[in-house]
Amino acid sequence: MTSGPAPTNTKSPSSQRLRIEYFDQNESFASQLPRLGTIEQELAFVDSAGPWYLVRLDAPVFYQEKGYSQLLLMSRWVGYSIAGQEKTSVFMLLVPDGVAPKPTQSHKLFSHVAWGVATLV
Repeated sequence: MTSGPAPTNTKSPSSQRLRIEYFDQNESFASQLPRLGTIEQELAFVDSAGPWYLVRLDAPVFYQEKGYSQLLLMSRWVGYSIAGQEKTSVFMLLVPDGVAPKPTQSHKLFSHVAWGVATLV
């Protein structure tokens, strides 16, 4: 992970709205973004304290002929929350519809699809 700008907001991110844009690591996914979504839950997994954020998308993304209405996002910048006022570089993991991630699971159960940029809206 890399260092980013200093955190600017430590407000609880639950129910906050995000704009998610493509950044790098999977050009075939780039056309699916940007998307808007709402943070539904903050999570830590058995193998990654995160924090990870479960985001419900306003419109699904499609990847390898499947639709996804949820993403897991985590800041790529150590000590920086996606709830900050600045754009934040994030890992993006696909969450299959109908699946509810749990802290007793590994984050590796979810496919890493790309790096993105998340911004509060």
